Amino acid sequence: MKNPLISIITVSYNSEKYIEETINSVLSQDYKNIEYLIIDGASTDSTIDIIKKYEDRITYWQSEPDKNMYDAINKGLSKSKGDFILILNSDDLLASPNAISKAVDLFDNESDGFYGNIVKLYEHKEVMIKLFQVDFKQLLLSEHSTFIPHPTLFVSRSTLDRVPEYDLKYRYASDYDYILKLLSLGFVLKHIPSWVTKFRLHNESITASGKINEERIKIIKFYKFDEINVIKRYFNYYKGWIKYKIINKFKTT
Repeated sequence: MKNPLISIITVSYNSEKYIEETINSVLSQDYKNIEYLIIDGASTDSTIDIIKKYEDRITYWQSEPDKNMYDAINKGLSKSKGDFILILNSDDLLASPNAISKAVDLFDNESDGFYGNIVKLYEHKEVMIKLFQVDFKQLLLSEHSTFIPHPTLFVSRSTLDRVPEYDLKYRYASDYDYILKLLSLGFVLKHIPSWVTKFRLHNESITASGKINEERIKIIKFYKFDEINVIKRYFNYYKGWIKYKIINKFKTT
């Protein structure tokens, strides 16, 4: 597909600290066929004022209470019109001004979605993380969504038509569930060797809070993790993580 429309969805709540940088990383892209949607959960800080500064360049935005961030994502998905959809958190940013154009250049007509490499953004440094191709079993047995980072995932419209929503029973790890669901249904998610997103790690982030761990365990059990032979589980777990560490030269991650 030539020059596909890319929908980028940012969900926010009291995101005044980082959201302006997030917005500017989208608006500065050299790829022009982008629609940008911001779904805010009725912020009480200056988030709305920041959004309004750029509203003439934002395709759609709204602010109203929601159940959780995945409810907001679902709202954004229902409003999106793109051929591919990327979820960009309000404390993250696109990796470079040509992040989208570089990614799109690597799209093919045979896959249902694409995921790229990620930059982990710490307070005083950036760590560039390479990923690799994994399937359902490898992602499940890794026990994490690390190998297919949600902030770098472009999902096709045809895929979204079949699996249109994130499960709201998960408040912190529904993205891991969503990706596993796609893979379990036979959708093909292809790794592309391009850095897409800078994923910010800070004390207030969900990843840093540890809230994700309890849900992550529930999710892997749902996908019958416990029914897989224990030796195979351990073998595949260490095989995947050792490969990840070697590819990334044992960087701090």
